[in-house]
Formats: sequence, C-alpha cells, structure tokens
Amino acid sequence: MVNTKLEEQLKNCQSLLPDQLSDIARSKLNETYQIIRETDNSISPIQRKIDVSRTFNKWWVSTAAAAILGVTLLASGFVSPAIADALKQIPVLGQIYSLWGEKNLDPGVQQAEDFITNVNQSVTHGDVTMNIPTLLFDGTRILMNLTTPGNRLASEPNSPPSDANKGAVDKFEVLYKGQPLLWSYEHMDGETASSIMVQVLNTYYEPSTTTQTVQFPDQFDLTVNVSLKGYDVPFEFVLPVTKSTPFTTLTSEETKHHDNINLQISKVEITPITTQVSVEYKTKPGQSVEEMLASIPSKYKGANGVIALQFDIVDERGVQLKPVGAHPLSESYNIRFEPFKTIPSTVTIKPYLVVSEGQAPAGTKGLWEDNNMVKEYIPELETVLSVQ
Repeated sequence: MVNTKLEEQLKNCQSLLPDQLSDIARSKLNETYQIIRETDNSISPIQRKIDVSRTFNKWWVSTAAAAILGVTLLASGFVSPAIADALKQIPVLGQIYSLWGEKNLDPGVQQAEDFITNVNQSVTHGDVTMNIPTLLFDGTRILMNLTTPGNRLASEPNSPPSDANKGAVDKFEVLYKGQPLLWSYEHMDGETASSIMVQVLNTYYEPSTTTQTVQFPDQFDLTVNVSLKGYDVPFEFVLPVTKSTPFTTLTSEETKHHDNINLQISKVEITPITTQVSVEYKTKPGQSVEEMLASIPSKYKGANGVIALQFDIVDERGVQLKPVGAHPLSESYNIRFEPFKTIPSTVTIKPYLVVSEGQAPAGTKGLWEDNNMVKEYIPELETVLSVQ
C-alpha cells in the first residue's frame, strides 16, 4: 500500500536538491528513498495498534525522509548555504543540526555537518526505543548522537531509586575489539534529557596512570552497550565506523632534554574537527619509569607525582589553539585541541608550567579565554614540526 503522505514528503525533499548532481550522488539518494519506503512498509499492523509504538513509528516515518535525506546530503557535501538553511527548518534534521552544532560547545563539532555519517540504528526494549542516527569519525575520536524519544536519560536529582528514574542511563560501555574505550557524554536537549552526544576517544579505559592509545583503522565496527534503569536487557549496537574527514599526520622522532625530562612529541594529527598532540616522556636505557620520575625536579610534577607539564600549540602565524576536554597527566597521552581553520605550514608545541591558575567568570560554560593564568614556558622542550 502506497503511503501518499510519505511520497509527497519525498517529492518535497527532492525539490531542495541542486539541478545538477553526479551519477554517484543521484544513485545514493535513490537508494535512500528506497530505504525510507521499506522502513514504512516494515511497520506491522500489530505495531500500529499499540499506542506507544504507533507514536514512535508515526514520528519516525513522517520525518525519516527529511532526516535521512538531509544527513545523506550533508555527508555528501552537496549542500549550498541556501539549501542548508532550508534543511535546518525540517523538524528532525533541524534537531540534528542543533545536536551537532549550536548546542555543542566543542568548536570542531560546531562545524561537523559536512562529515556526519548516517548509521540509522535503533533497538527497542519494552516501551523504549533507542536510536543512534548519526556519527562522526575523524581518525582521532568518534562522536555520535543517541536519542530515546519520549524517555528521560538523566536521573532525577536527589531522587531515590524508583520508577521516577526508570529509563535513565545506568551503565554505558563502548568496545573496540572487545576492549573498553574511554568515553564521555553530555545531554543536548535540556530538561527532556532524551538526547546525548557521546565522545569516544582512541584510548583504552584502564585504571592506571599510563594510558594506552588505539590506532584506529579507516573502517571498523564499534560496539555500544547502554543499560537503562528498570530494564533488564541492555541496548546493544554494533556500529560501522568510517573515517569521513581529511587527515594530516605530522611525526617526529626527536626527543628534547631538560632537567632530566626527555620529552618526545611523537605525532600531531590535524583534522577539520580535531587537532591531537601525542606526548611521550622517555626513559633512558635501562631506566624504569619510577627512576625517571624520581630524577625530575619537584616543580615539574603534580600532586600524584607524575609530570605536570601542559602544552600550547601555535602555527607559523602565531595562532594558538584552545584545548578541548581535560588535560591528562601520565607518561604517555594525547591532548586534543580545537581545529586549525586552515592547514598550517608549521606547528610549534610549547610546554609550560602553570604558575598560578586563572578563574572563569561566573556563569561561564564551555571554553573560555583564560587571561589570568600565569605560565612559565620551557623553551628547551619546544618542538617544531613542518607540514610536508
């Protein structure tokens, strides 16, 4: 049976397209239309008679054309500013723009639209359907948005375990080849708390000071397990992940020496979403990590005894990037910064000690310009890398 309303919406979406599209783009969009029609036809009569399922399925079918078509266009790079503005007005696609951009304080994610990949997976247990519609992988980190329409993923504050918290996130796990990865998430839709943005790092989760990073291939599968309070069965996803951005890697085997610190900036990775710096403190031949740390003056070390140097990164024009996320402290780790607006000719990594902390103004959220922090730079440990 033909869904007239859906066919009409598909035609409306088609009217947004540019006059000229390549054969590949046209083929991809035709496949998308077919997926939407099959999604509509797959809804059984029994499902349509169940109030909760009917509500969700009506929402899904009525917006699938806009959402899938829009994300396909975004990922394909066929969006002019005028078309982008039109797409933002379509209900779910407007929400995707908001989730990935306006409400996210990460500068790289704010400009991620051109690199989003449509995975469009959903799992239903009881009366809750969990969706992972889109993700982004730039070679350094994975970002995905996860939604549960009509369900609150956040626990009510100061509320005892009860039905009031049913449906809230209880456990969250991201696995690569069976090994857990570090992740974080934040709620993206205010009071309803039905959507979260998840960031997955290329670092194994280990309760130790030394981190172990993962060298992701360009394509792989990622397992995401989410347990909700009040539901015995976890929501399990196996997501196909594909790198969707340009990627520039600068490497160096040079080790800088000062005050018994042997510092190697082994790699700088530059994408339109992230700038990532790999930091490594080297031991001398036959020297243990403990012996290396013991030989370093106390002014370079934090409360837990590890080296507490922090880093700025600047290009040849003096443009300095702001850090994204917390700064780790260990013998080997990655630091993430906002992206460069253009690929630099050279980058300089400038280690420093914090002499005195600044303080964010009251009410400040996200990144802020820390003009009050006093830094002591260590020029002997600076590293300059050239972009070939």
